[in-house]
Amino acid sequence: MNVDSFSIEKKSGLDLSADVQQKLSNSHYELIVCYSNCLVHYQEIATAISRHCASFLVSSSCLGALHCNADIQTPSASVSMFCISDENGAYGVGSAEVSNSTAFEAGRNAILNALENAKRPFESPSLIWCALCTGEEEQTLRGIASVVGEHIPVFGGSCADNTVSGEWYNAAQNTGGSDTVIVAVMYPSTPISFSYSSGYKPTDTTFTLTKAVGRKLVELNGLPASIAYNDATNGLINNQLSGGQILGLTSSAPLGRPVTLNNGAVNYLLCHPDQVDENGALNVFSEVLENEELVLMEGSISSLTARAERVVSNAIMLLPEGRKPVGVLMIYCAGCRLMVGDEIDKMLVALHKEFDSIPFCGTFTFGEQGRFLDGRNRHGNLMISAVVFSV
Repeated sequence: MNVDSFSIEKKSGLDLSADVQQKLSNSHYELIVCYSNCLVHYQEIATAISRHCASFLVSSSCLGALHCNADIQTPSASVSMFCISDENGAYGVGSAEVSNSTAFEAGRNAILNALENAKRPFESPSLIWCALCTGEEEQTLRGIASVVGEHIPVFGGSCADNTVSGEWYNAAQNTGGSDTVIVAVMYPSTPISFSYSSGYKPTDTTFTLTKAVGRKLVELNGLPASIAYNDATNGLINNQLSGGQILGLTSSAPLGRPVTLNNGAVNYLLCHPDQVDENGALNVFSEVLENEELVLMEGSISSLTARAERVVSNAIMLLPEGRKPVGVLMIYCAGCRLMVGDEIDKMLVALHKEFDSIPFCGTFTFGEQGRFLDGRNRHGNLMISAVVFSV
């Protein structure tokens, strides 16, 4: 097992295929995970990678991609590539279009395709890495689980763009677009570990979700959801109570669903309100259920930048004794990325200082998939995750 990471940064010229081929020349990889600014032409990137590796995925990231190694630390790479050499392992990538069926069927078809391409019949992968499209991620996860069950960890994120205008994409061999689901199955020859968390802490304010439909909070504690939320946050969305976009305002005060682990510890799966509709309901980026408890959370720039290092450290601690980390795939929510602004550079400095010899590749996403230590795969918002590869 060996991991190389590369990045390309350009202020002009969106066809970076020649740069990609130069980075990958004279090397052989079993899997390449690539993240890119949505302004980059994914067709050219995919074509360039396919000349060197059959199993790969490309997914767009908000404001560019994360890359950190001994030489480079940047949150805004035009292209960032995580390249796995593992001749004793097996890897397969599959894809499906949501527009051709349903999100459930897309997840099911993509994982079947990936398993076939990995050529490990009747063997469960150690990890499923995914690049989903926004809107129905929970259904896509259910489609994946309908094939492999609930016990295999699923990590990844939903593709993003720079302005929430629908310019996001996922791509793989001979396919790509805004409604493409990509799934990679991994059978590494050495152990992996992972962690899924957020940089927020609970407040003392709790709600009962008294009325909900899909991804819409209609009533909290029997009141219109926007009014109850606004009261609890001291007028945070006063100007939007009759309707409007609140995505940036609520990044510091999302809602959390408590998840109690077997050891009694409580994690929080976050839910990000993005809009108030004309009836006073709150639209969010993940499914909610009536009568569940929601906790008002709070976060700061410092907590969000510090959390990344802790998530990586937690994942490394879970490696078997004697194993050393050789690469990290990271997911970092785009909402958190936009909230911290230029402070993201301090986060990368801290990662480099703590893990200077380990290559990182990451993306800033519009939804994060992962699992807590209770072993259940979930889709959340404003989350951070890390998967660590080892020797």
